[in-house]
Amino acid sequence: MRCARTACVAATLLACACAGVAPTQNRTEQQASALNHRAARAYEQGDYRRAAALYGQALRLNTAVENPEGIAVNALSLARAHQAGGDAAAAHRVLDGLLAEGPLPAERRAEAQARKTQLYLDANDAARALEWSDKALASCTGCAARPAIQTLRGRAALAAGNPAAALDWAGKALAATGDAGERANALRLSGEAQLARGEHQAALAPLGQALELDRGLGLPARIFLDLMALGSAQLQSGNRTGARDYFSRARSVSTAAGDDAGARAAARAIEGL
Repeated sequence: MRCARTACVAATLLACACAGVAPTQNRTEQQASALNHRAARAYEQGDYRRAAALYGQALRLNTAVENPEGIAVNALSLARAHQAGGDAAAAHRVLDGLLAEGPLPAERRAEAQARKTQLYLDANDAARALEWSDKALASCTGCAARPAIQTLRGRAALAAGNPAAALDWAGKALAATGDAGERANALRLSGEAQLARGEHQAALAPLGQALELDRGLGLPARIFLDLMALGSAQLQSGNRTGARDYFSRARSVSTAAGDDAGARAAARAIEGL
């Protein structure tokens, strides 16, 4: 399992956009839908290069018959696959092309803008992440993805060194959603923002809640993030034994999930105690 850390934390935005086979689809659109589903399976198996190739084929077929929804779905999925595979430049090119295509439904535009936010967060470019998360919020005034985008906006604020704003956005996201995955993301953001303020005791409750939700959902990448944050909270409080326990658990989770980068990060945290 290999993914950029921000690519592991948003449930609504990062759910694979799979094209269903509607009765009114023509033959070309049906072929594109089949490719989309094959790409989704490749993505879930961690074969991001194959997923990108298949999404690209589906995108070209939809473009050939001017199917706007198919174009949007497969462009967003292609950008996601490029991001997961570590090719940020290719992901930006796909998203820029989609945004330049012409009128897009507000929710699809917001998804594209949010994906660019995630890419800039991965690149540690907080200023651009703030810019694009604001654009996504403006596009998504009442769409289903708004809580996820609010959490993303909070992550941009945290990256920019403003934990108070990050806490505020986490609170807005929590108030706006009952989805377990999005609540876990917002709770994790809340805990990390409190850690950034030096409030390690206050961080424990939201981080613990996020861990329970993510364990219930069976999401190793997010469990890893929760455990690492809890280890940081213990370390900030001076409890090195507790920190070691959480970091060791994070290493075990990452190793079992095949996340070599996560396992190395946890090992470095343990070595630094």
